Amino acid sequence: MKKKLLFLPFAICLFTCVSFAQTLAPGAPGKDAQWASAGKQGIGTSTTLESKIWFTLQGGALTEVYYPDVTVANVHKLEFVVVNPKTKKVETETGDANHQIKVLRPDSLTFQQINTAKSGAWKITKTYTTDVERDSVLIDVKFEPKNKDLNLYVYYDPSLGNTGMGDSAKLGLGFTENFEKGGKSSYLHIENSFVDADKAVIKEWTNGYYQVSDGLEQLRQYGKIVTQYSEATNGNVAQLAKIEKPSRFTIILSFADNYIRAKQTTSDSKNKGFVKCLAEYEKGWSDYVKTLRQVAPKYQAQFNMAAMVLKAQEDKTVRGANVASLTIPWGGGVNANGDVGGGYHLIWSRDLYHVVTAYMALGDLAAANRALNFLFNIQQKPDGSFPQNSQIDGKGGWGSLQLDEVAYPLIMAYQLKRFDKKTYENHVKRAADFLVKTGPKTPQERWEEKSGYSPSTIAAEIAGLVCAADIAKKNGDEASATIYLATADDWARNVDRWTATTTGKYGDGNYYLRLTENGTPDAGEKTVLNNNAGTFLESEIVDAGFLELVRLGIKPPDDPLIVKSLKIIDEKIKVNTPNGEAFYRYNNDGYGEMDDGRRWNWDGKYTGKGRLWALLSGERGQFEIAECGMRNAELKNNDRRPKTEDRCLSKAKARLDAMLNFANEGLMIPEQVWDKADVPKNIDKQFIPELKFGEGTGSATPLAWSMAQFIRLAVNLQEGRNIDTPAVVYNRFVKNGIPGQTGFNISSPDPNSLATLKAGEVFTVKGQAAPNSIIAAVLDDQRQSVKVSGDGKFSVTMKMSASETVGYLAIQTADGATFISPNKIGGSKKEEILSAEIIEKVKNSKQSPLIEGNKTIFIYRGAAKRVQLAGDFTGWQPRGAVLQDVGENLKAAIMEFPSTARIEYKFIIDENWIPDPMNPNKIDNGVGSENSFFTMPEYKPTSWDKDSDTFLDNTDFKSEILGGIRLVQTYVPSECVKNACPVLYFQDGTDYIKRSKAVQVQQSLVKANKIKPFIMVFVDPKERTKEYWASDDYAKFLATEIVPAIDAKYNTIKSRDGRAVLGASLGGITSVWVGLKYPEVFLRIGGQSSSFWIDNERVVKELSKLDASKTKFRFYFDDGGFEGVDDSRRVNVMLRGKGFPVTYREEFTGHNWTSWGDRLADAFIALWKN
Repeated sequence: MKKKLLFLPFAICLFTCVSFAQTLAPGAPGKDAQWASAGKQGIGTSTTLESKIWFTLQGGALTEVYYPDVTVANVHKLEFVVVNPKTKKVETETGDANHQIKVLRPDSLTFQQINTAKSGAWKITKTYTTDVERDSVLIDVKFEPKNKDLNLYVYYDPSLGNTGMGDSAKLGLGFTENFEKGGKSSYLHIENSFVDADKAVIKEWTNGYYQVSDGLEQLRQYGKIVTQYSEATNGNVAQLAKIEKPSRFTIILSFADNYIRAKQTTSDSKNKGFVKCLAEYEKGWSDYVKTLRQVAPKYQAQFNMAAMVLKAQEDKTVRGANVASLTIPWGGGVNANGDVGGGYHLIWSRDLYHVVTAYMALGDLAAANRALNFLFNIQQKPDGSFPQNSQIDGKGGWGSLQLDEVAYPLIMAYQLKRFDKKTYENHVKRAADFLVKTGPKTPQERWEEKSGYSPSTIAAEIAGLVCAADIAKKNGDEASATIYLATADDWARNVDRWTATTTGKYGDGNYYLRLTENGTPDAGEKTVLNNNAGTFLESEIVDAGFLELVRLGIKPPDDPLIVKSLKIIDEKIKVNTPNGEAFYRYNNDGYGEMDDGRRWNWDGKYTGKGRLWALLSGERGQFEIAECGMRNAELKNNDRRPKTEDRCLSKAKARLDAMLNFANEGLMIPEQVWDKADVPKNIDKQFIPELKFGEGTGSATPLAWSMAQFIRLAVNLQEGRNIDTPAVVYNRFVKNGIPGQTGFNISSPDPNSLATLKAGEVFTVKGQAAPNSIIAAVLDDQRQSVKVSGDGKFSVTMKMSASETVGYLAIQTADGATFISPNKIGGSKKEEILSAEIIEKVKNSKQSPLIEGNKTIFIYRGAAKRVQLAGDFTGWQPRGAVLQDVGENLKAAIMEFPSTARIEYKFIIDENWIPDPMNPNKIDNGVGSENSFFTMPEYKPTSWDKDSDTFLDNTDFKSEILGGIRLVQTYVPSECVKNACPVLYFQDGTDYIKRSKAVQVQQSLVKANKIKPFIMVFVDPKERTKEYWASDDYAKFLATEIVPAIDAKYNTIKSRDGRAVLGASLGGITSVWVGLKYPEVFLRIGGQSSSFWIDNERVVKELSKLDASKTKFRFYFDDGGFEGVDDSRRVNVMLRGKGFPVTYREEFTGHNWTSWGDRLADAFIALWKN
């Protein structure tokens, strides 16, 4: 580390100089440097830009002083020491006094510290201000000893340039020559104040190394300064001076880039005087507060303070750079010998977003725009992203990436109406493109600890992309707008399946998680929490980040999954404190003090225990505002929603009351709040304030995010609505419902051809989609938007960029359904060369494929120019799985599959589709004529389809509704002749009988006492696609013709509880439709590989309207891992969220009757449960 040799003089005046020897203090470099507790009780700076100095107050002392910007701390502590010369008793303000702090005016950052000795021997009162024209802090000091013989010393521990080591100090008397090295100096001046006759003078002083040779060590050993050291260099230095006649005096602490300027600054502030400096300082703040809105009197003082703190934490050189907090939580590390990375005095895009929303609530659009300008012009990276945090130059910081921080500037741009072309092209477009390319999985979520799928991060991403799309449209970029909206819609449709479990251990098992690493919340995966907090199942860790889905306008507040998850939050991470309800970030959090009072990171290994976060009460309050009947209110730009009654808002007001109560005496709202009545007795007071249940800890206080949340909640309560909810997002998703999913088919080129394109090549994408839809294509900087022709065809021609990239193709249909498809383009070789060992195995093999563990080697012998694979794993599309030449008339390819998979496939030999000639396993499985198939080592077929005798009652049923004759086959177990039995109605009846052996499966399950007997009715279609396209006529036919006929002929349970309906593929979606159209007839609904995609998910939209409190259903769904399971997973978690019992099964299989037969036993057991 580069050493800083910085000059830190005391300026001594108003007394006769004495000579002294130039002596260097011993004990370099001193003990480890530390920062003070982050639990600040006050902060201050002027409203002027000329004065670039900030002070903080904590524990009765002046703590970090920031200069020349808000990211550079230069002081550890300045306090007074009182010594009884007779008894040699030493008392410090920080360690031996009771502390009180007062806010002297409700319209100014004017603080007064009153420190009263626990011994009762003295009282010190200090009032703080800055010089509005200079870099000086002025402290008016009044010393009131009970015993006039007590001696008063000032103790100054500087830590220039964000580090406590590498500093140098000298004391200058009279005309003694002084010097400094480095880029910063501080100058401390003590003089008499006001009209006191007595003069405050200095006669004893010394420099030294912290807790080794500094003056305080001498006082504790001797009761006075016995050795004066003129300097202490290159270490953790501290200064001490005795003040003679210390009744009332002023301390001036000034900073500059060298000693001469620092001394001149002090002299100029001295000439102005404390009284005038304070008057100018307070007028600046008073004038600002006059511009603020009025809220309820109960909250006004805190509201004003929150607004002043946000303004104070903006840098005065780099405008718009608002730090998160002028603190270093718990000292930031084991020591402060080096730069600890800025503590919280850095700029986070996320924290700045919350500050901007507060500025907008205050009506300070100029400050809000300055903040966005900083993000766009200084912090944004060339690739469009934003760093985790940064210094004021946009550099430095902690080095990670959090995608909500990329999204928030897009929301800010929309809400601040930054629609100009320059902002769009240079900033909005780049950030939105980065989100599309990188999301939704984030390298870190908002708690800055874990990678994965986070509800709060995804909420920000969705909202940011919708806002970006609106700005893109305003700039005529329809292609980008379509890409952004299709991506946002896709993530809005899938956020629940990525982040909500249906198999959890809390409640009914269905709730949002804090985060999933791979977007598979039901996979039973484990997560290792930060801060040595332990290892848990992902489904065990919850936070309330999902509330951002409501605040940002993606979900209504009465969404069943939201409501259900809130109950888990209240059960797991809510605490009732004496000051109101508060919440942990998540259960088992490790970021906070230990139970015994040790600070976070006490061991240098980031160990701790998380406490309650004040701002989370405000987030809950905003949810409760949204909950107050706003779901159906139309939200438009600059429109006010109807105000809700105070009674409805009482819960949200209680949250504001809690935040009010969490603030300390100085009205600073903390990051964290102590969470229990038990208070440790041996806390480390260097880093932690006195801990009280429901009050702040040694975490960042004040936290800008907390202060901003208080302002936002107060204003939103006054408005009766959440004004920070982006209108364009709310209207798209809550008002109009999440758009359905559509799709398109690409006929050329295939993925292999795309992947082998070279720089400069021109290529054309051709395909089919819904007529009159809009197709958007994006490839790096190329943007195209085309309309699908009336016959459903489209083509887009683009030029390959210079390197490997990802292209995006999106669609929006006339009715608003969307879909997006990323495609890897370029950067790949045409083939991966097989190893000599594999080639030798291929040459010796007599069959195909060869299976070794998870690897499968496909082999083709014969003359052919090109052999390609298509099957379950390619969606039965020629997607570039090409066999390579390994010998004369011999080709092979190697692929990996899950160990439990069953797979059907074909070879495409020079465009001719055939089964694998070397594979004896072939089957006509109802999909694609005869296919080859193989199974992986751990695949387990059903064991319930054993052959047995069956008798079916066949009927040619004439339908008046559909017209013509339908074959209906009925299986009646012997037990159902005398006893009334439930009935299961099958679509594609003959296939279920012959291909999936449905009757045999029932018989085996009954014999094993897994289920009770039931009647089976197998109905065959006549025009399958037409009748099974979720047809109202077919539903009417089944419910009003077939069901009455069966009830009349057989001994059935004639109620909806005794009826179930089941089908596969289109038959599955039709079964769902029948149940939805005739809920009075069917209670139990099953679908295997259901075609939820039809008509842009028309049936899914109807399912989303269900209310479990009004209509009861039981659902069974399954799907094959090679089919595209996203829609089935979404439907599962959606219905579970609504409170319906749903059983969902998934295996690595394809779209065929063998697969459905394998899962048929699961379907029967699930449908007839209860």
